This record gives sequence, structure tokens and C-alpha cells, in this order.
Amino acid sequence: MNQQYLISQLLTLFFSGTYISSHDLLEIARKLEIEYPSKSRELILKNLFSLSQEQKKEEMFYNELISLIQKRSQEYKKITHLYPNIKDVSVNWINRANTMIRLLQQQKRGNIYE
Repeated sequence: MNQQYLISQLLTLFFSGTYISSHDLLEIARKLEIEYPSKSRELILKNLFSLSQEQKKEEMFYNELISLIQKRSQEYKKITHLYPNIKDVSVNWINRANTMIRLLQQQKRGNIYE
């Protein structure tokens, strides 16, 4: 899968189901022991993809992204439980987050069709 496509999906709330902030990305960089100054989310994410690949930390990088999105999805579920009237909106976010998780898991495993 094209890396730019995956970056676009991750950075777009409509597709990913969750907002990933610069702070979130810099926290992942810290966990991967990759020093990176704060810039735009897209630039941080592009560099994290390429540096994690160069440093053979791709699996860890994907695991961190998946973990972040799973945590957000759990937060959506808690909020939905507390405020049932938002269910129409939150269910979409949860479904999109789950789709993004599956996409990242597939990418982590590698796509045999590429």
C-alpha cells in the first residue's frame, strides 16, 4: 500500500475515526527513540514511517499507532455509554477507528499483492 495513502487516511478524522495530534505522533517518536522536532502532523508522520523503516522499528511503530487508536476507540465507547444520545455519531467514529486498525494490522503483516 502506498505510504502517502496511509498517511492521508491516518490524518483524516473522516477515514481514521480519530484525531491524531502532533503531540501523539511525537510521543510515538519518543517511544521509538527517534528524535524529532515538532512540525506539521503530516511531516512528522512521513518521517516516522521512513525512520522506523530505516531503523527496523516498523513493527513497533505500527503497534504504537494501533494502540493509540484502540485507546481512542475505548474512550469513544465510554463516552457513548455516558451519553447515549451521541451514539449515532460515535458509532461511526468507532467503526472507522476499527477499520483503520485493521488497515494498520494488514500493513504491519505486509501485503502479498504489492
